[in-house]
Order: sequence, then structure tokens, then C-alpha cells
Amino acid sequence: MGTYSIIYLRKPEMATEVNNLLKENYNIEYERYNGVDYGVFFTQEMFDEDLRFVNEDEDGKADLPHFKRPISKETYHSLLFGPENVFGDIGTYCTKISSIREEDIEVIKALQKFSKTPLFKKYIDLRRSKNLKRLLTIQS
Repeated sequence: MGTYSIIYLRKPEMATEVNNLLKENYNIEYERYNGVDYGVFFTQEMFDEDLRFVNEDEDGKADLPHFKRPISKETYHSLLFGPENVFGDIGTYCTKISSIREEDIEVIKALQKFSKTPLFKKYIDLRRSKNLKRLLTIQS
């Protein structure tokens, strides 16, 4: 399974604000689907768009063909984040740190720079986040 780092925001509804801050200050590019930016921290808008996709889009329906449609918010939340939210939730960033993917390197570098600013402590729930120190010391 590996080792994961999960960064929790103090308030999940801050995810869009923090994503915009990271995009503007650290030049991170986000993919955009159906008018929704898919940023570093998972937003409610991202969840809603993903749920719409699996329920309404033909490609989305192919992703989970054994589930009857429509898939409820509760079921999809459980599928997406796992039991007891082991892979995060709305307002989190989760990445595998035991084997870093190439596409995560720029985000990790941006988070390392962001961690040196006063805003980091304003937005990030340091106590609740997991393996944060390890993520912030990764050399890439």
C-alpha cells in the first residue's frame, strides 16, 4: 500500500481559496473539467463534478459499471475516500510519499515553499495532517 501524506486544511471550505493562492503564487497549472479547476486540495466542486461524471457521462458510467445509477453522494464519498476517510476528504491533499509520482513533484515543491510562509499555519491543520514533515523534507 505504501506511505501517504494527507494535508488537512483547517476548514474544508477554504480549499478553493488555497488552490487559487497556490496557482497564483507558485505557478501550478490545474486541469479544468466542465468549468471546475482540479487543484491541489480537493474541493466540494470537484466532488460534485466527479459525482455528476460517474452518474451522467458515458465514460463515467464505464468507470464503475457494477454500481446501479445514480450513485448516491454517500456511496461515492465512501468509494472515493475509503473507510474512515483514510485517503482524505473535502479540503485535503493526499499523495503517496513512499514512491512519488512525476506529476506530484511540482505540487510538492510548491507546498514546500508555501510551508515557509505565515499563511501556511493559517490554512493548514498541522495537528491533523499526516506525514507532513516527511512530505516537506522530500528532496526532488
